[in-house]
Amino acid sequence: MKRWYLFSGILAALLGLLVIIFPAFWIKLVVVIIGLAAIGYGIYSLKFTKVISDDAGYRKTILIKSIVSIVAGAMAVLFPLAIGGAAWSAMIWVLIFYLLLSGAAGFYAAALLKDSGVERKRYIIENLLLLAVAVVLILISPRSLGNAIIRLIGIIVLVGGLCLILFDVFSNRNVVEGEVVEVKDDSVSAKEDSVEKNETDSENGE
Repeated sequence: MKRWYLFSGILAALLGLLVIIFPAFWIKLVVVIIGLAAIGYGIYSLKFTKVISDDAGYRKTILIKSIVSIVAGAMAVLFPLAIGGAAWSAMIWVLIFYLLLSGAAGFYAAALLKDSGVERKRYIIENLLLLAVAVVLILISPRSLGNAIIRLIGIIVLVGGLCLILFDVFSNRNVVEGEVVEVKDDSVSAKEDSVEKNETDSENGE
């Protein structure tokens, strides 16, 4: 797509504007997305993470972590949609506690893999991300502060979108100017060739 920056910039600018105008909606959307991610994470852990070691303690830890993940995710998605109102705030704290406990359980499970020969770096990073998401939710949990943070993110996205639009506009202007200069150069060259040809013909005629 030739105008990728332009279209991306317009989309980002519109998204940023919507985030600024409707911050509460985006906080709710974050809760639902994290809830869905928790469900997927729990299923993934049950299917893949649990089977990488035969250690009974490790398997039990991952099993509990996975079940809690699925339950917490389902609660975060279904309860607010069914009840609404204060359920959104309550589910934010449910997710916070889930993420903190899940991260702690994940570090414990990673420690159990120490002598198994399994690469633990990925699992450590995974649990650090869980804690990071918990911190983000803690920051946006107070209504006023949460709205302020979401609006700040919206402003950043809006400015980024405008920058992409300006970049596209100026880049294409430079391309057009370059093409004009090239056309002029070709025209001048053709004119010079024509003059030289006429001079040559004149000399031959003499």
